[in-house]
Amino acid sequence: MQFTFHHDQPDVFLAILREVGQWLVDARQEMWQPDTLTADNLFDEYTRGNCYVMYADGAAAATFILQWKDPLYYPDVPDGTAGFIHKVAIRRAFAGKGLFAPILDFCRQACRDRGIGQLQLETDATRPALMRFYERHGFVPTYQKEIEEFGQTFLCQYYVLDF
Repeated sequence: MQFTFHHDQPDVFLAILREVGQWLVDARQEMWQPDTLTADNLFDEYTRGNCYVMYADGAAAATFILQWKDPLYYPDVPDGTAGFIHKVAIRRAFAGKGLFAPILDFCRQACRDRGIGQLQLETDATRPALMRFYERHGFVPTYQKEIEEFGQTFLCQYYVLDF
């Protein structure tokens, strides 16, 4: 598969994120309330221009945010020392096709281009299969912390990947 990444398609980004969010609700695995996945909630000074749509062989396949400062989830991480991955969403038609590896490659290269050697992410700490997924991709668990976002409270498992 050939992959391309675009950070200038907010409508496509939101549509995919809502599609995956609704699928999670329907599958009783809710991660995000689909009605909270709005431009007002997701696009701010830290995410604007950092919300990516990944295309696989020309088809919109996944989304993610790669941001460089995150005062909500990572207020203690100094600027310029890590990239932060959020809102990874892979459309069902592309599930199980290994799309996270090229997303991770893209994020690592974007970090290297900025002189950064670390990625961080967090996920719902009540999802052991998702936690194992990130660990299989080299992320190391660090700590857990409750976070409130869009009116929901999450117990987050934090991860770091040094490279």
